[in-house]
Amino acid sequence: MLDSVLPSSLVQQLQQHLGRILKIDRFAAGHQHSWLLLTQSESWVLRLNQQQPCYGLDYQRESAVLQQLKGQPWMIEQHPLSLAGDFLLYRYQAGQVLSDLSQFSPQLWQQLLQVLGSLPSLGKGLPEFDMCHYLQRYLLDITHPAAQHFKQQALRWFAAQSWPSGRAFNHHDLHLDNMLLGPQQQLLLLDWEYAATSMPGWDAASVAQRCPVNAQQRADLIALSGFSEKCFSQLEVAVELLDLAWYWQYQPSYSALAERSEGWLAKLSASGVS
Repeated sequence: MLDSVLPSSLVQQLQQHLGRILKIDRFAAGHQHSWLLLTQSESWVLRLNQQQPCYGLDYQRESAVLQQLKGQPWMIEQHPLSLAGDFLLYRYQAGQVLSDLSQFSPQLWQQLLQVLGSLPSLGKGLPEFDMCHYLQRYLLDITHPAAQHFKQQALRWFAAQSWPSGRAFNHHDLHLDNMLLGPQQQLLLLDWEYAATSMPGWDAASVAQRCPVNAQQRADLIALSGFSEKCFSQLEVAVELLDLAWYWQYQPSYSALAERSEGWLAKLSASGVS
């Protein structure tokens, strides 16, 4: 029965707007509380709040982003029913998430560059986000005993930095799991719950740090950011640091975490970024 997987009141509400729901399937990957709703003629994705601090989806923010960027070729279509902010409902987009991508094709890379080039001027009126404060808070909140040396060294590095000025709109969570390649080989970006206006260059540095880019593609990202090699490297270091801090808080049992953290400190020392 449909009401055995979702509250019956929610199913009834959805059916009033979508028509009869024939099937509800939980997605096997991605956010745990995502569901595929199949009607006679359409497919929709429903995302419910997980009530977990390490996710803490901001539906009002993501809904505002989806609404404001509506019509962009790399955005999914939101259903008006989700504008109230209790859940997210958007049209299912067939395609392949790029989780296992080993390299970007020239065509896909150009699409991603076009998105990154257009993002900073979009998102007008959306919340502002202080990435420096966010990163510092994540570092200060690390309590795992095995991370204390890493934490102190990272805080020392953080305090010594001068950060880029200016404001730009960023996705803030760019990595392969949030990139979808559609049937017509079109790129779509997913999961906009952390999107906001913040420091420029963060998205470009995120792609450089988290995705399989070659030397020329990294040079493209540096050129796109408008920063020097040194400044861009600083942002890459900050992106990796944020990722490590997240793991130390929420998944400290991750087997490679201690090694990655020591590698971060070693690269910092060897590169002279500090």
